[in-house]
Amino acid sequence: MSEGQLYPVILCGGAGTRLWPASRPDRPKPFLDLTGPLSLFQLAVRRVKPLVEGGGLLLVVGAEAHADLIAEQLAALGAEATVLLEPEGRDSAAAVAAATAWVEARDPEGRVMILASDHHIPDEAGYRHALITAADAAGDSGRIVTLGVAPTQPSSAYGYIRPEHAGLAPVQAFIEKPDPHRAAQLILEGCLWNSGAFIATARTLREELDRHAPEIWAAVAGAVPSDGGLLGEGFSAAPRLSFDYAVMEKTGRASVLPLTLAWSDLGAWDAVATVSEGEGASHLSLDSAGCLVRAPDGVTVATLGVSGLAVIVERDAVLVCDLSRAQDVKRLLTRE
Repeated sequence: MSEGQLYPVILCGGAGTRLWPASRPDRPKPFLDLTGPLSLFQLAVRRVKPLVEGGGLLLVVGAEAHADLIAEQLAALGAEATVLLEPEGRDSAAAVAAATAWVEARDPEGRVMILASDHHIPDEAGYRHALITAADAAGDSGRIVTLGVAPTQPSSAYGYIRPEHAGLAPVQAFIEKPDPHRAAQLILEGCLWNSGAFIATARTLREELDRHAPEIWAAVAGAVPSDGGLLGEGFSAAPRLSFDYAVMEKTGRASVLPLTLAWSDLGAWDAVATVSEGEGASHLSLDSAGCLVRAPDGVTVATLGVSGLAVIVERDAVLVCDLSRAQDVKRLLTRE
């Protein structure tokens, strides 16, 4: 078993455009309380906090503009973390590079867990067990282990991973978001949803970033402050690429560990509707079914004779859409 400490890294870069009007640039998806009293970011911190109680450190990589939100929500949990702040978003590869450089400077064999800040994973203990299993495998083998979710239905909202065999296995291929027919076929072939979690030693991540994304590594490695805080100007020179595209689709060191627990990336209001804890006192309903209603305190929403709607009320904007069209909210905002 690898002796490197555990370093969970929570990336707070998601914009959550499909969750407008709740998700906005000044308070994006990770910092919203979509499934209960805690924000998605706070839930992500709570899930991994026990992993560093015996050593290791928790890292957060987020936007400089959200520094106060990060600090406030960490403090509300009584959680401590080193926070690396991006002067501007450069996608996930640069964020992973920043975390990798910070960990490697202290613990080259430290086992880094790159995790999203905005996913719904109710089985926290089961998830931690999977992360430890992946970290042990990564530390022993020098591989990058990603977590692949066992699909519950064909979905075009997720990318897919084709493993070489059942169980912990080398990755045969990463597959971009397919159409519904192709998604159903991929599930029959044993493919898994790509959860966007990556676990490897700092040394392995640095080697693969340097090999497959040298411009990103060169820009970021020298921009990481030793005590956390704002990343240096060099960070903004990094090419804007996802870690999947920059490294995972190119490396020969990718493995996947299947996850059989409940998981959702809560990418749109239809996904939120499936895990919502209830309609709340602010919703008056008659002859209505299957609606997701969200409104500020003091605002009452009434629905009559409708079904399958998302009604999302903010102080300055209201969204009403069929839940079957929830993935198109981003198109609504970007249309010319």
